[in-house]
Amino acid sequence: MEILGMHYEARLVEDREQRRIARGDTEQLMAIEGGMSGWASEEDDLCEACCCRDDGKGEPVCCCCAPCTQTGLTCTRLLLSRPGRVCLLFTFMLLLYLFYLGVSWSVEVQAFGEESTAVRTGINTTRAKEVLSSLCDAYNKKEVSGDACHRLCFNQDWTIADFYEGNKVVVMIKDGGQQAVFKSLHASIEDYDTPPEGEDEKHFLQRVRDKTNEELMLGWPSDLIDHLLSILWPSHLRSSGQQLSAADRRSLWALMQQPEYLTFRILPLSRVTPKVIGSCGHMYEVESLVAFRMKGYYMNLKGKILVHLMGTLKLFYEFLNEPLQWCDVRFDNLGLSAEYPKRFVMMDGDLLFTESRLKALMTAKSCKTDEDCAIGDCTSRCQANYKCGPRLNENLDVFCEKLINKLFGNAWSKSNKYLNACHDTVTNTTTKLNDLRLTWSWTLSDV
Repeated sequence: MEILGMHYEARLVEDREQRRIARGDTEQLMAIEGGMSGWASEEDDLCEACCCRDDGKGEPVCCCCAPCTQTGLTCTRLLLSRPGRVCLLFTFMLLLYLFYLGVSWSVEVQAFGEESTAVRTGINTTRAKEVLSSLCDAYNKKEVSGDACHRLCFNQDWTIADFYEGNKVVVMIKDGGQQAVFKSLHASIEDYDTPPEGEDEKHFLQRVRDKTNEELMLGWPSDLIDHLLSILWPSHLRSSGQQLSAADRRSLWALMQQPEYLTFRILPLSRVTPKVIGSCGHMYEVESLVAFRMKGYYMNLKGKILVHLMGTLKLFYEFLNEPLQWCDVRFDNLGLSAEYPKRFVMMDGDLLFTESRLKALMTAKSCKTDEDCAIGDCTSRCQANYKCGPRLNENLDVFCEKLINKLFGNAWSKSNKYLNACHDTVTNTTTKLNDLRLTWSWTLSDV
């Protein structure tokens, strides 16, 4: 019996040794296949620290009572190894950075100014409702049309959040938690010229194309009139090719007489104009933006404001082969939206021109002095023939004078390429713009 006991014990020891060797071979193979052979010493330390014991069933169990499986050991070894810890740290920092980017922009917009949904006091709500009621009456009589008419006129119990009537009419309506902004150059459809009666659609569309080219000078070709109509009057796409009704023509022609409507509709690729959501008669609805009004405590954010200004300036110069010319440069004309990072959006586009259009306007002006040639902030010189020449100053000049210098004054550093472009009086404008374009390609590549 003693011999049998010794024989059984020796057999048990031999079986355990064979299992250990087999398990070691498997671990070595997996380490080689997974590229982990260099961590063998760490794996051995881990197994020794685990204090594995036999559970009586032939399976090794750690002292923590968890099965000492190969997969678990491999994952644990990877996480506890030096490369694993570095990967975990890198992943955590990356997630933290992405979270910061997502939050910082929304906080930035809120810091510049919150879009108030409250009704402003002291506005002429009676006059605002008169303007809207007159429009809806014309719509109900089928005198005007538009893709925003039904929504605007279905329930005429409007809550007027804001109203302005001056060089144009702006009505802001509170609709639940959102705001709808309707704009027009004049208050009534009667203030606009009507299209010729009895004119066939082909000639009317030709008139629309000519008006567009006159206003923007982009050379819209005759064979793309249908595409132009789908941009200016999106309801045409949903009409299955039906001809424009008399109400459609009257409404569209009233909109064609408003430069801002054409600018916002035709130039969305500029990425500095707000979206046109729809129209009704002579009024068009634009997206609601956070109006930027320069305040004293914004000086703490002037670095971020500078980036936004330069992002906007970059887009002006990069618009196709027709750089945009802005002749009404004011902080009050700038708007913010979380959908437009690192740039402002034009709140008012009446004095936003393509380069060709501004040149045509200026050279058509008669003059006696240079002051007669100015169009807003865009200056020119009176020539010997008493006609104005092309624009003399640049967008960069006006941005520096009316926006950037108000933020930074005389405090600037040559290491800041943006501020240096405003204060460098030696380098010519062409060279400064070339330097700025290089800087923009690195710092504002996502704009």
